Amino acid sequence: MDFLNANWLNKVCDPAEMTLGAAVAKTLLQARTQCDVVDTLISRLKLESSSGTVDRLLELIGAVTPIDRIAEVLDPYLKSDNSRIRSKALKLFACATGDAQWAMQFLGHSDPRFTANVVEALWGTKSTPELKELFWAACDSPNGRVAGNAIVGLFHLGDPRAIDVLRRLCHDESASVRASAAWVIGTVGWIEGMDLAVSMVQDPSPKVQRNAIEVVRRLRSLSGFAERNPANVLR
Repeated sequence: MDFLNANWLNKVCDPAEMTLGAAVAKTLLQARTQCDVVDTLISRLKLESSSGTVDRLLELIGAVTPIDRIAEVLDPYLKSDNSRIRSKALKLFACATGDAQWAMQFLGHSDPRFTANVVEALWGTKSTPELKELFWAACDSPNGRVAGNAIVGLFHLGDPRAIDVLRRLCHDESASVRASAAWVIGTVGWIEGMDLAVSMVQDPSPKVQRNAIEVVRRLRSLSGFAERNPANVLR
């Protein structure tokens, strides 16, 4: 059977055919009965030029590749000249290995997407001194996404000092950082941050306002409050 043209492979590779979640589930199911699924995905990846399909294949490879092969499989893409592909490969590698010490090299990288993806990939990783050091260092990033991802990581570790950092970033001079701080409040479901989120609805930045309104909705839902038009908090 030609697995490069197998019906299941064509379907999981096509974002228009299957959602990512469905594609991962289908690929994992295929891997139970077919030992060379990883090699098949890699072979297909080498033939692809569409960025959407390449992204999808990297996600699938990351989901089914055994940890002892992940470095070997992703190595060519960790060095890719295509920043989008490289960023995705870095995230998958960090997620698979949980290697905070390796991730340190991306702190302050010229492309903040690399740093943000690596930091996000380490959410939920077992707490180590290196992981805490990484998250704390990333909190000081001037890039809002990097700093926001780092704070979420600290919340996952149960570090109570994360709240003080989050409060500070909500008042940062950078609108991007403030917008990310608002997003963090909603992402971690910090109910006690409701008043802070409500105050950020009046932020001068439209992006911060939008994020804050969504957060207020989410927190009210989580806390059991009857939802009303979030525009009311402006009155």
